[in-house]
Amino acid sequence: MKTMKLMRAERGEGLQITEFVKQVKGSMGDQTDWLFLNNSEEERRRIDEGLDPAYKAVDTETGETGGVLIVEIPHLIGGENLGDYIGLSGDELKRVAHMDTAAVAPGYRGLKLQRRLMSMAEEELALQGYRYLMCTVHPDNIYSRGNVISLGYRPVWKGEKYGGTLREVMLKEI
Repeated sequence: MKTMKLMRAERGEGLQITEFVKQVKGSMGDQTDWLFLNNSEEERRRIDEGLDPAYKAVDTETGETGGVLIVEIPHLIGGENLGDYIGLSGDELKRVAHMDTAAVAPGYRGLKLQRRLMSMAEEELALQGYRYLMCTVHPDNIYSRGNVISLGYRPVWKGEKYGGTLREVMLKEI
Protein backbone atom coordinates (compact mmCIF):
# COMPACT_ATOMS: atom_id res chain seq x y z
CA MET A 1 0.00 0.00 0.00
CA LYS A 2 1.34 3.39 -0.99
CA THR A 3 1.58 6.00 1.74
CA MET A 4 0.90 9.52 0.55
CA LYS A 5 1.65 12.84 2.16
CA LEU A 6 -0.80 15.60 1.24
CA MET A 7 0.45 19.16 1.25
CA ARG A 8 -0.08 22.57 -0.19
CA ALA A 9 2.27 23.24 -3.09
CA GLU A 10 4.81 25.99 -2.58
CA ARG A 11 4.99 29.18 -4.58
CA GLY A 12 7.30 28.52 -7.48
CA GLU A 13 6.01 24.99 -8.09
CA GLY A 14 3.67 26.07 -10.88
CA LEU A 15 5.72 24.47 -13.64
CA GLN A 16 5.91 21.14 -11.78
CA ILE A 17 2.15 21.16 -11.14
CA THR A 18 1.10 22.12 -14.68
CA GLU A 19 3.54 19.65 -16.27
CA PHE A 20 2.12 16.90 -14.05
CA VAL A 21 -1.40 17.72 -15.27
CA LYS A 22 -0.23 17.64 -18.90
CA GLN A 23 1.39 14.23 -18.35
CA VAL A 24 -1.76 12.81 -16.77
CA LYS A 25 -3.86 14.21 -19.60
CA GLY A 26 -1.49 12.59 -22.09
CA SER A 27 -2.10 9.21 -20.44
CA MET A 28 -5.88 9.41 -20.79
CA GLY A 29 -6.31 8.15 -24.36
CA ASP A 30 -9.81 8.86 -25.68
CA GLN A 31 -10.85 10.60 -22.47
CA THR A 32 -8.64 13.69 -22.76
CA ASP A 33 -11.70 15.96 -22.69
CA TRP A 34 -12.35 14.75 -19.15
CA LEU A 35 -9.41 16.82 -17.90
CA PHE A 36 -9.24 20.50 -18.70
CA LEU A 37 -6.21 22.68 -17.98
CA ASN A 38 -7.02 26.26 -18.83
CA ASN A 39 -3.88 28.02 -20.06
CA SER A 40 -0.96 26.17 -18.54
CA GLU A 41 1.40 29.17 -18.75
CA GLU A 42 -1.09 31.48 -17.05
CA GLU A 43 -1.96 28.77 -14.52
CA ARG A 44 1.74 28.22 -13.78
CA ARG A 45 2.24 31.94 -13.16
CA ARG A 46 -0.78 32.15 -10.84
CA ILE A 47 0.41 29.15 -8.81
CA ASP A 48 3.92 30.63 -8.61
CA GLU A 49 2.50 33.93 -7.36
CA GLY A 50 0.14 32.30 -4.86
CA LEU A 51 -3.04 33.47 -6.60
CA ASP A 52 -4.17 29.90 -7.32
CA PRO A 53 -3.54 27.56 -4.39
CA ALA A 54 -2.35 24.13 -5.47
CA TYR A 55 -2.19 20.91 -3.49
CA LYS A 56 -0.27 17.72 -4.12
CA ALA A 57 -0.09 14.16 -2.89
CA VAL A 58 3.48 12.86 -2.68
CA ASP A 59 4.50 9.22 -2.30
CA THR A 60 6.43 9.08 0.99
CA GLU A 61 8.61 6.24 -0.25
CA THR A 62 9.57 7.47 -3.73
CA GLY A 63 8.97 11.22 -3.49
CA GLU A 64 6.88 10.95 -6.65
CA THR A 65 3.83 13.15 -7.09
CA GLY A 66 0.72 10.99 -7.37
CA GLY A 67 -1.96 13.64 -7.65
CA VAL A 68 -2.57 17.38 -7.74
CA LEU A 69 -5.43 19.81 -7.27
CA ILE A 70 -5.41 23.39 -8.50
CA VAL A 71 -7.89 25.79 -6.90
CA GLU A 72 -8.86 28.95 -8.74
CA ILE A 73 -10.02 32.03 -6.85
CA PRO A 74 -12.00 33.84 -9.55
CA HIS A 75 -12.38 37.21 -7.87
CA LEU A 76 -8.59 37.51 -7.58
CA ILE A 77 -7.86 36.73 -11.21
CA GLY A 78 -10.91 38.01 -13.10
CA GLY A 79 -12.56 36.06 -15.85
CA GLU A 80 -15.34 33.55 -15.43
CA ASN A 81 -16.91 32.97 -12.04
CA LEU A 82 -19.00 29.79 -11.78
CA GLY A 83 -21.12 31.62 -9.20
CA ASP A 84 -22.88 33.21 -12.17
CA TYR A 85 -24.51 29.81 -12.82
CA ILE A 86 -26.36 30.01 -9.50
CA GLY A 87 -27.29 33.70 -9.72
CA LEU A 88 -24.72 35.13 -7.31
CA SER A 89 -23.76 38.79 -7.61
CA GLY A 90 -21.75 41.47 -5.86
CA ASP A 91 -19.84 40.44 -2.75
CA GLU A 92 -21.25 36.89 -2.88
CA LEU A 93 -19.14 36.27 -6.02
CA LYS A 94 -16.06 36.97 -3.87
CA ARG A 95 -17.00 33.95 -1.73
CA VAL A 96 -16.69 31.49 -4.66
CA ALA A 97 -13.69 29.19 -5.11
CA HIS A 98 -13.25 26.84 -8.04
CA MET A 99 -11.89 23.36 -7.50
CA ASP A 100 -10.41 23.84 -10.91
CA THR A 101 -8.15 20.97 -11.95
CA ALA A 102 -7.65 17.59 -10.30
CA ALA A 103 -5.29 15.04 -11.82
CA VAL A 104 -4.11 11.66 -10.54
CA ALA A 105 -1.32 9.65 -12.16
CA PRO A 106 -2.34 6.17 -13.38
CA GLY A 107 -0.22 4.35 -10.78
CA TYR A 108 -1.93 6.22 -7.95
CA ARG A 109 -5.56 5.84 -8.93
CA GLY A 110 -7.81 4.13 -6.42
CA LEU A 111 -6.19 5.86 -3.41
CA LYS A 112 -8.93 8.52 -3.26
CA LEU A 113 -6.37 11.25 -3.89
CA GLN A 114 -8.78 13.62 -5.64
CA ARG A 115 -11.23 13.36 -2.76
CA ARG A 116 -8.50 13.75 -0.13
CA LEU A 117 -6.91 16.75 -1.86
CA MET A 118 -10.28 18.43 -2.29
CA SER A 119 -11.11 17.87 1.39
CA MET A 120 -7.82 19.47 2.39
CA ALA A 121 -8.49 22.48 0.16
CA GLU A 122 -12.08 22.76 1.38
CA GLU A 123 -10.93 23.03 5.00
CA GLU A 124 -8.53 25.87 4.16
CA LEU A 125 -11.07 27.67 1.98
CA ALA A 126 -13.76 27.48 4.68
CA LEU A 127 -11.35 29.09 7.17
CA GLN A 128 -10.75 31.88 4.64
CA GLY A 129 -14.48 32.63 4.37
CA TYR A 130 -15.32 30.98 1.07
CA ARG A 131 -18.88 29.73 1.03
CA TYR A 132 -19.45 28.43 -2.49
CA LEU A 133 -17.13 25.70 -3.72
CA MET A 134 -17.68 24.96 -7.39
CA CYS A 135 -16.17 22.85 -10.13
CA THR A 136 -16.91 21.41 -13.53
CA VAL A 137 -16.81 17.75 -14.44
CA HIS A 138 -17.36 15.82 -17.64
CA PRO A 139 -20.64 13.89 -17.12
CA ASP A 140 -19.05 10.65 -18.38
CA ASN A 141 -16.16 10.86 -15.91
CA ILE A 142 -17.79 8.62 -13.32
CA TYR A 143 -14.67 8.67 -11.15
CA SER A 144 -14.34 12.42 -10.74
CA ARG A 145 -18.09 12.95 -10.68
CA GLY A 146 -18.42 10.29 -7.98
CA ASN A 147 -15.69 11.93 -5.94
CA VAL A 148 -17.25 15.38 -5.99
CA ILE A 149 -20.75 14.03 -5.26
CA SER A 150 -19.36 12.03 -2.32
CA LEU A 151 -17.99 15.32 -0.96
CA GLY A 152 -21.43 16.93 -1.07
CA TYR A 153 -21.37 18.70 -4.45
CA ARG A 154 -24.50 18.73 -6.57
CA PRO A 155 -25.04 19.53 -10.26
CA VAL A 156 -26.48 22.97 -10.99
CA TRP A 157 -25.97 23.23 -14.77
CA LYS A 158 -25.07 21.03 -17.74
CA GLY A 159 -23.98 22.12 -21.20
CA GLU A 160 -21.02 22.94 -23.42
CA LYS A 161 -18.07 24.88 -22.04
CA TYR A 162 -14.40 25.32 -22.86
CA GLY A 163 -14.84 25.43 -26.62
CA GLY A 164 -17.58 22.81 -26.93
CA THR A 165 -16.75 20.22 -24.26
CA LEU A 166 -19.73 18.86 -22.33
CA ARG A 167 -19.48 19.74 -18.62
CA GLU A 168 -21.58 19.82 -15.48
CA VAL A 169 -21.16 22.72 -13.08
CA MET A 170 -21.16 21.36 -9.53
CA LEU A 171 -21.77 23.27 -6.27
CA LYS A 172 -21.09 22.70 -2.60
CA GLU A 173 -22.21 25.33 -0.12
CA ILE A 174 -20.34 25.50 3.17
